[in-house]
Amino acid sequence: QSSLVVEFLVARFGQESLKKILRDLAQGVEINQAIATNTAPMETIEKDFAAFARERAEKLAPGLDWEKPKREELEQPEPEQLARHATNYYVLTAQAQKLVREKKWQEAKAPLEKLIKLFPANNGPDNPYAPLAAAHHGLGETNLERDALAKLAAIDADAVDAFQRLMELAGAAGDWPAVATNAGRFLAVNPLVSSPYEHLARASEALGQPKAAMESYRTLLALDPPDPAEAHFRLAKLLHTAGDPSAKRHVLQALEEAPRFRDALRLLAEMEPASPANKP
Repeated sequence: QSSLVVEFLVARFGQESLKKILRDLAQGVEINQAIATNTAPMETIEKDFAAFARERAEKLAPGLDWEKPKREELEQPEPEQLARHATNYYVLTAQAQKLVREKKWQEAKAPLEKLIKLFPANNGPDNPYAPLAAAHHGLGETNLERDALAKLAAIDADAVDAFQRLMELAGAAGDWPAVATNAGRFLAVNPLVSSPYEHLARASEALGQPKAAMESYRTLLALDPPDPAEAHFRLAKLLHTAGDPSAKRHVLQALEEAPRFRDALRLLAEMEPASPANKP
């Protein structure tokens, strides 16, 4: 709503008026007074904004019926009700949610795809993209699952569950740029979770960006990851390749966590010079 108000003020009165409002607010002027001084009386603003918002809402998804049916029609939609409300947003959403709960994946796709077709910009909590991805997942349609999640990620900057799943799918497919992109999206929302740093580190390694990978592994280790041995080992490999003596400390920490970690033992052997007794 706040964003829409700003859009309305700029469209109606220009960006300079908005800057004047902000300058007045910085001086401690009350917000209604600042708006009225630099645009129009508040009575006019409120009336015109209501009309602006209503017009925007009516244009949002004109192919959908937005009249809310009776509660029983939503809870137990009958076939004739579904036919009568074939383009009703609430009925289609309730039908899709019911089918998803019952794991009727194939049947759920039809109402979800219709909702996307009629309202592609829907990124709210009841958006159809996440349940459609779940349906594709249930049917083993991995590429279609990824496509649905990618569309949601493009329109919702807070879709952390979608970002997480996209990292997993892209990693499995070896699409490292996509892994890095979705890790960055996740971290922009929540930088205190270990999983995106692990994905970003792996992607940076694969993309030939060792410094970025090292930084991600260090951050990952600071967040107490579920597999610290692997993180220490991978960081040790990168540091050893770069000639950094701190590599030995990290490989020893990997072995402290997992004493039988064979790759870490081999890496430690590479780091240790041959003793005189072992020289030919």
